[in-house]
Formats: sequence, structure tokens, C-alpha cells
Amino acid sequence: LNRIYPFKRKKAAGEERWYEKIGVQYSGRLTNSISTKDDLLFKQGLSKWNNGMQHNIPVSATFTLFKYFNVVPSFNYTERWYTYRQEKDWDDLRDTLRTDTIYGFNRVYNYDMSLSMNTKMYGFYKPSKAIFGDKIEAIRHVFTPSVSFSMAPDFGAHRYGYWDTYSYYDADGELVTQEYSPYQGAVFGVPGKGKTGSVSFSMSNNIEMKVKSDRDSTGVRKISLIDDLGASLSYNLAAKRQPWSN
Repeated sequence: LNRIYPFKRKKAAGEERWYEKIGVQYSGRLTNSISTKDDLLFKQGLSKWNNGMQHNIPVSATFTLFKYFNVVPSFNYTERWYTYRQEKDWDDLRDTLRTDTIYGFNRVYNYDMSLSMNTKMYGFYKPSKAIFGDKIEAIRHVFTPSVSFSMAPDFGAHRYGYWDTYSYYDADGELVTQEYSPYQGAVFGVPGKGKTGSVSFSMSNNIEMKVKSDRDSTGVRKISLIDDLGASLSYNLAAKRQPWSN
């Protein structure tokens, strides 16, 4: 689905309101596959097929803050539909891992949010004709700073049910706990574990010089002195050690 603006007025009067800039898109994928012999293809039941459906809904907008700052908030939502899940448990009597396949409708979703802001600052310098002559008309410096923030909750938390554990005693009598996901091996995967969050800072510089030129029809020619000189730095909000990037 192409981007739509659900809050935009059909008959707008006056300036565009902030909520009218919110845009929504949608994409979906449905798959149903099986690996089998050709003479058994139409004899296999639904439980033998590996199927699922995935929905992606990104929501974003672009606002102008205080006339000079571009602010872009975004929200991305992903949902997966599966027809089964596999629960594992250790059978102490048989000393083996037991896997139970439970059929039914299962929703597996995750989301993340981000916010970025940037602006442009312009500086102009006219060199002294006494020093540089009249060949150089002007030098322009464009400085572009930006800051961004992103975060996603820990979908490995027990309340989501996307990850679980089973325990058993090894040959040395030590208790071993293994972690697994009931949706491992599913066609569209499973959300990862761990909370994520970061703040990033970046800046770039561009310097151009305008000189007189007889070879150009306009009489002037632009020369790039620095095409893009930049630096970036980020801070990992979820890291307990060394949260700053290099």
C-alpha cells in the first residue's frame, strides 16, 4: 500500500496542520511451503506445511520546528501470524528432550520508535581583493548537524511469550538451563532479545568556492573544496559497559 495520510482534510482551509503530515504505509507477505516428494505433495496435511503471514506498518512524519529544524518521528510495527508453536520440555524418565507441537493462531509482534532532528547552517566569506585578487567571488560553508534517538523494548521478556527455557541435569549432575523460542524455524523468524536504545550525533561540512570563469556561460564556476567532511558519535542506552562508540 502506497503512503496515505489518514488525517489529512479533504477540504483544507488555511495552513496544513501538524497531524495532517502523518503518513502510513503497509506491506504484507503470505507464504506456504513444503519440502516433500512430488507424489506426496497433495497428500500431506496442513500440519506438514510451513506457513505464515507478516505485516509491516511504518508510520512517519516530517515537521518543521522553529522554522529551521527538520524533525522526523517514526514508528515501525511488525506482526507475524503463525499456525503453530513448539513447546519443549525435558523428559527425566526417558532422559530426552520432548517437543510438543501446538496448533492454533499465534500473533508474534515487535515494534521500534525513532526520532531525528537536523538543520543546516550557512556561512559566507568574501576574500579580500587586495590579497586574492578579483578571481574569487565568494566561499560558502554549509554545516549540517543532526541528532537521532531510537529505542525498542525487550521482546525476550516473559510476558511476550516469544522465548522460554527448559532444564535438565547433565552427566556431571549439574543443572543446565537452555533457552529456546517456540517460534524458532518459523518462516518470518521471531523478535530478538534485549532492550535496544541509542542516541546518535553527527555533523557534516561542505565548502564551495565561486570563481570567475570565461569558459562558463554564466561567467562563474563553482569549485568544491570539501565535498563532505563529517564525524559521528553514538551512545548505547542499553549498554552497561562502554556505552559510547568510537
